[in-house]
Amino acid sequence: MAATAEQGGATSSDTTPIISPNQMRQIITSLSGGTRKPKAKEPEVYRGERQKLRGWLAQLIVYYRTGGWQNGHDEEKILCATSLLRDDAGTWITPYAEERITPALDNWAWFKPELRRQFGVIDAKGEARIKLKKMKQGKRSVTEYWNEFRLVASEAELDDSTGGELLLGGMTVELQNAWGASSEESADLENPSPMGNQEGDQVGNGQAYPRIATDKKRPTRNDHTTKPRWDIPTLK
Repeated sequence: MAATAEQGGATSSDTTPIISPNQMRQIITSLSGGTRKPKAKEPEVYRGERQKLRGWLAQLIVYYRTGGWQNGHDEEKILCATSLLRDDAGTWITPYAEERITPALDNWAWFKPELRRQFGVIDAKGEARIKLKKMKQGKRSVTEYWNEFRLVASEAELDDSTGGELLLGGMTVELQNAWGASSEESADLENPSPMGNQEGDQVGNGQAYPRIATDKKRPTRNDHTTKPRWDIPTLK
């Protein structure tokens, strides 16, 4: 009986599977669903609108990075992009797709600049500066206004002082007055405390603001209302 028990114990021990730590981690990962990469939404179709090209190319960049195409994969990038072209943009790409015009569609470094040349804003810097001069906060929160301003300003190539003056000039009168009430000779928009917040949004939402010179006294109009503390310069 003892010998039988010993034999039985040996048999049980010999048949027990041995799982290595690496195998155990693989089993746990499999049971938990694994590590999945985020799946980006496919970019929208592009019809040749000049004002939409920049945003559409940004969608493509995010889509390619999510799929692991940030380096190389020129043919896949171009095929994906061309499949989304419609109307004017689709007309432009047709002879290239038919290989009636060279170069062939296999070089992303050529394709993206050529797309910008055909459908991008002709004078991006000039148009951005004009748009910034006309931009107003209106009823939007400071964060919403700042996000649009920052996007357009990235193409305007302004120095910090000019950009800061335009940014402040488009804010509501209440915020301009709150900022202008500061007794300091100079103010830095990186510190949002003089303006507090609006609708619960911190000014700039942690973003760096351009520096603004405050060496001008506040003028008044003929109707005794207050003008902005800083004049908006004429951009050439």
